[in-house]
Amino acid sequence: MKFSSHPSFTALLAALLTFTVVPSVSANDPVSSTKDTYRIVALGDSISVGYEPLPEIVNGTSAPYGYVDRLYEQALFHGRSELTNYAIMGLTTPGLSQLLEGAADKKPLKAADLQDFSSFDPRVSQQADLVASKTPELAVDLAQADLVVLTIGGNDFGPIIQAAKDPNTDSARQIIQDSFDKTMNNYTEDLDKMMTRLHELAPDATIVIADQYLPLWKKHGLYNVLKDSVSKLAVGLDQFAAKLNQRGIPVSVAHVSGKFFDNEGPYTYFNVIDGLDIHPKQAGYEAIAQTFSEVIWKQYLKPAPRAADVPLSVVVNGKELPSKAATINNTTFLALRDVADAMHADLKWTQKTKTAVFSKDGREVVITIGASTIIVNGVSQSLKNPAYFQQVGKIQKTYVPLAVISEGLDYQVVFRKKLMTAFINN
Repeated sequence: MKFSSHPSFTALLAALLTFTVVPSVSANDPVSSTKDTYRIVALGDSISVGYEPLPEIVNGTSAPYGYVDRLYEQALFHGRSELTNYAIMGLTTPGLSQLLEGAADKKPLKAADLQDFSSFDPRVSQQADLVASKTPELAVDLAQADLVVLTIGGNDFGPIIQAAKDPNTDSARQIIQDSFDKTMNNYTEDLDKMMTRLHELAPDATIVIADQYLPLWKKHGLYNVLKDSVSKLAVGLDQFAAKLNQRGIPVSVAHVSGKFFDNEGPYTYFNVIDGLDIHPKQAGYEAIAQTFSEVIWKQYLKPAPRAADVPLSVVVNGKELPSKAATINNTTFLALRDVADAMHADLKWTQKTKTAVFSKDGREVVITIGASTIIVNGVSQSLKNPAYFQQVGKIQKTYVPLAVISEGLDYQVVFRKKLMTAFINN
């Protein structure tokens, strides 16, 4: 999966670096170390990065939104969660093995220590350099991980896709048939070493790896040849995973290939004329996320459709609130009683001072209508957007800033803009 040079690639690189090795929670939404947290680590190639060859991605005006991001949202539907993503564009299976060796040694590496990136845009190696330098942090994250997800192998099998460009169909068919078994054998051998090391680094984690989709247009003369090869690989990966499970390494296969058969057009940017870019479109990333989620949680969840006057959804401990939220200056407000009920918190209201006191598990949040401060566990904090009254029909309701109250009661609050959904978990 090569990346063409582009004058704005630096902006893309900046966006990818931002979203590669940091948790996908905002700085204002910290995860408390005293709470049970489901920790996900993503590894692999550009598919796990979430790359798309689109101007808004390349010029950095839009961040990648791939299957890993969607899996994080699925985890948030189930509880308090963290995500760290160490995927590297253009990475091969041997390259990932080297990254894990660096983590085992807790030794910062460089891109050149992983593999040869010289055939890629030079700035791709900058992203690889950054991730490779984080091997000590990777070791810590893997040691705490509950789940490791990865896509790897697309760059290993890339030459087979390139063979499909041969105008001589018979010649290309022979290349595919001759090289696929050899590539698959090398791939599974590398995977065996890699998975063994990964399990050592993440002993408590379930590992889920995707199989390969290697698209051609269905009208292409080699479509069925390549489809048969991909199906053969899928069976081989199942057998490989079964052997690992017998050795006590919990590995499952997410069969994304089945989703992409006959959907290469709507799911990928594959185009023979423009250079065989096989990266997924948004529909493709959605399909990959669904496949992973069904392996991990046996379901794929989405917020319920919202009415036109409802700006966002609120999910508390996996339950979507029926209450209508309001958004003011990028702050989400919810009715006083709805917040208390959702948090299962005690609520005391003093009419004289127009003050509400939320309390739960020894924590207390005090908020007064119109006040520019809030008291959290006895400590006064500034409040940019105060609580307010609003007439709803014949009833005057009190609206309070949801995130501030939730965090004060030691809930994790994560807002996911793509879903326009706030996830709140204790």
